Amino acid sequence: MVGKLQDYRDFTAMPDKMTVFTTHGLNEEECMKNMCLLSLVSLAGEHEEIPYSAIASTLNVDENEVERWVIGAVSSGLMEAKMDQLRRVVLVERCAVRQFGMKEWTALKVRLDKWKSNVKGVLDALEKSGASVAVDGQ
Repeated sequence: MVGKLQDYRDFTAMPDKMTVFTTHGLNEEECMKNMCLLSLVSLAGEHEEIPYSAIASTLNVDENEVERWVIGAVSSGLMEAKMDQLRRVVLVERCAVRQFGMKEWTALKVRLDKWKSNVKGVLDALEKSGASVAVDGQ
């Protein structure tokens, strides 16, 4: 599911929305909260540094509510971020991915290859220094 908050708002503006909520046992307020969190995570996936104003615009909330939403996303485990209150920006360290397609697999392969190379470099350096290294449980 990759819909944005506005897609959800368009859906909730439909006259027969309550049929869907009732049929599936959903709470409209809880769904809105979750869509806001997912929209914030989508934004965090696109930027490493997000101005409070961009988050407020995306969530259609006042800027003074931004920190509450960031704290909610962090405490839910959806993202890791720091807030720079003086600059009024959120610094994204990591966030959940709403989709995992070929692009994400490719990025993961690049990161794993880099990690593998770094570990090999450390092992080589240790070997050259004469330190004994236990590899593969040996």
